[in-house]
Amino acid sequence: MPKFGQVQFGNDYFGEHVFHPEWANRTYRGIVMGFNVRKQLGKEVIFRVQPGNGYYGTEKGKRYQHKYKYFVPASINNPQSQWAREKFAQAVKNWQAMTEEQKKEYRLKAQHRGGMSGYNLYIREYMKS
Repeated sequence: MPKFGQVQFGNDYFGEHVFHPEWANRTYRGIVMGFNVRKQLGKEVIFRVQPGNGYYGTEKGKRYQHKYKYFVPASINNPQSQWAREKFAQAVKNWQAMTEEQKKEYRLKAQHRGGMSGYNLYIREYMKS
């Protein structure tokens, strides 16, 4: 193993000269980014970390690193989801119009839901109705 300063960071993986296939999703332009890299770099690459859930092709508890090419969705304003956006907007308006007492009731109910906020509980119930 080389000593400190003998290997340029990014050109070799901490001094090892063997490139493992599992590192491919952790690299950007040949530079190893590290473990659990997230978010987007410029308009080139998007990184995501996902825990294995034990289903097909994954080990439960193991973290998986994914790398995607950057893309822009064709359109998020499509007719199939317009009703959901309108319903969500109405739920937010309803919450804002509530009195402080009504909001307090939802906050109390939400405490029994494992840390969920009253706002999120109301939105959830409204969207499911």
